[in-house]
Order: sequence, then C-alpha cells, then structure tokens
Amino acid sequence: MRDFIHPNRDVVATAWPKLKEWLDTTLGCSDDLDGILFLIGLQESDLGYEPDLDKASKQRLVNEGTYCVLERLGCFERVGREVDGFWIWEPHEDLPEEMSSSDQDLLLRAGILHYFKHYLN
Repeated sequence: MRDFIHPNRDVVATAWPKLKEWLDTTLGCSDDLDGILFLIGLQESDLGYEPDLDKASKQRLVNEGTYCVLERLGCFERVGREVDGFWIWEPHEDLPEEMSSSDQDLLLRAGILHYFKHYLN
C-alpha cells in the first residue's frame, strides 16, 4: 500500500488551519468537509452553480469532489465522462477496502490540502 494513502497526521494538522484561513478569506467557505468537497465537485464538473439544487444533486457534487481529491492522492483516476457531465471514476486496486472514520477524514483532508496546494504556496 502506498504511503500517501496513510498521510501524516501531524503534517495535515499543521497545514489544515492555514487552508481553512485561506478558504475563509478567499471564498468565504467554512471548514466543513462536505462544503469544501461540494465546491471542488462544482469546480471540477464544470456545471456552474445552480442556487436551487436538490439534495441529490448536491450530494452528487460532494461525491465528485471526493473523487477529485482522492485522485490527487492516486486513489482514483478519471476514465471518461457521463452524458450529464460528471466524471467516470476507476479505483486503484491498492485502495483500502475498509478505513475508520478517523482515517477517512484524515485522507480527505490530505487530499483537499493537495488539491489546494498551489494556492497555499
């Protein structure tokens, strides 16, 4: 299993507040993971923001954002597009099948940090 699938907790804990500050200042975004993943999904899907999105559409964008940040860690890759504009994702075989919620949170935060890395440097 690759090391990036097990990110360093201390590195993430140190960098996360800096990202939260940048997101709050630049985008007015909170530190809520789903909110950040929603924004990433919206950006990556090229669909544009619709103010009256239903709950299922919002969840689909959160899922899209999740795949995007996990792609940055090498856990998934884009293999095409669906007719509705969303990406088709293929997992890599070395992705752990089961992770604790704490490890999932850490992995998502590491992926989000990697996604915004060029903005923070």
